[in-house]
Amino acid sequence: MNTRTFGKTLALNLGRVIFALVLLVYLIPILWMYSSSMRSNGEIVLDPLGLPTKIDFSNYGIAWEAADMGRHFLISFTITSISMVIVVVLSTLAAYAFSRLDFSGKKTLYIFFLIGLILPVQSFLIGLFIMFRTMGLLNSLWSVILPVSAIGLPLSILLSKNYFDSLPSSLEESAFLEGAGTFQVYRLIILPLSVPIIATVITFTVIGVWNEFMIPFVMIQNSSLRPLTTSLYVFSTKYSANYALKLAALTMIATPMFIVYFAFQSQVQKGITAGAIKT
Repeated sequence: MNTRTFGKTLALNLGRVIFALVLLVYLIPILWMYSSSMRSNGEIVLDPLGLPTKIDFSNYGIAWEAADMGRHFLISFTITSISMVIVVVLSTLAAYAFSRLDFSGKKTLYIFFLIGLILPVQSFLIGLFIMFRTMGLLNSLWSVILPVSAIGLPLSILLSKNYFDSLPSSLEESAFLEGAGTFQVYRLIILPLSVPIIATVITFTVIGVWNEFMIPFVMIQNSSLRPLTTSLYVFSTKYSANYALKLAALTMIATPMFIVYFAFQSQVQKGITAGAIKT
């Protein structure tokens, strides 16, 4: 084995070790959350890092009833579903325009959208609160849906545009020659070819909206309209000493997002790879 080959092998193995260590850093807390959610509170207090002596799902039922999670699941599902539709429709339309159409100020407008990638939520939260209060939208689902949809648009437009840039334009040119309009080409040709990037946008949007805390915490004070994240905060405050119930509630909230990610994992990888930014 020559020096160059040895160096490549060493670098590859070192990368694998680092990847495994990083994976453990993320995986261990998740596994602990799942295992501890099936233990009694006394067991967690006496031996925080121990494994459950028996599989007990009673914590889930108690937490579900105590936190009224059925209602809050429905609210989170509604917010997430509507936001997902808004982001997918608007981002793909905007990305197609930026990728294929020529119009005045296109580059400036595109950069304007991308500025949203670096703006923290806290920078415009007070302004949003005042605006929604003036419009009478506070304590409504729209006071959450509209901001989280806007937050999801910049990244979705960026990924979608780069994906559309990678698609050959020959099919579109043939369609235009046959008399198809711009929207027909977008709907009948571009969208069917864009399943990977649409799945990517859906995955990122669903996970981001489902886990959003700050916006619903500020905009919704009505306890009956709180999504899961803010209802979990209230529940954790009420049951601050009952770690078993809190972990059970957290497990039920987190599990749907793990399912969503693994369900779309292959499509996300295709979308990210095909839509990679070329330098």
